[in-house]
Amino acid sequence: MPKIIEHPRERILQTAREKLFAQGYAGISLRDVAQSCGIAVGTIYNYFKDKDTLIASVMFEDWAKALKEMELGCERAQTAAQGILEVYDAIRRFASLYESVWEQFSRAGGSSGVVSSRHGMLRGQIAQQLETLLKRLGKEDAKLSPLLAETVLSAAMQYDIAPEQLRVLAERLL
Repeated sequence: MPKIIEHPRERILQTAREKLFAQGYAGISLRDVAQSCGIAVGTIYNYFKDKDTLIASVMFEDWAKALKEMELGCERAQTAAQGILEVYDAIRRFASLYESVWEQFSRAGGSSGVVSSRHGMLRGQIAQQLETLLKRLGKEDAKLSPLLAETVLSAAMQYDIAPEQLRVLAERLL
């Protein structure tokens, strides 16, 4: 009789997340995740195509939380600059969580095409948050949200660009 595991996908994701942060990208293997979950490696393949898909799924859960933080921050913001800084802060928290994972992914020969396609998706999601913010504040510049999103995303990933610089830029532009 086959072993029944409750919520296998969630269990795999949680175990992979724990191992990712304990052992890093290079140290995690599907075999190790399966063993820790008490399942066969093949069971993981029922849910995830490969290691990169599993890791991306772990990261996606945290990105969804970051998007929710952005949404709530933009709803609370009284000015465009405040909302932009809320978005910036959520991106920074997410980026700092995964910085070492991205470095290890790149060193392991990770695909730049994967990163590039995800960048466009993230920019679109951030632009949507900013467009909603700008429209709520009655700004006619809501159509600039993709450019603003790219600016905020880029600034959040550069440690030499301070939030204060972004605030000043937002106040001058908007």
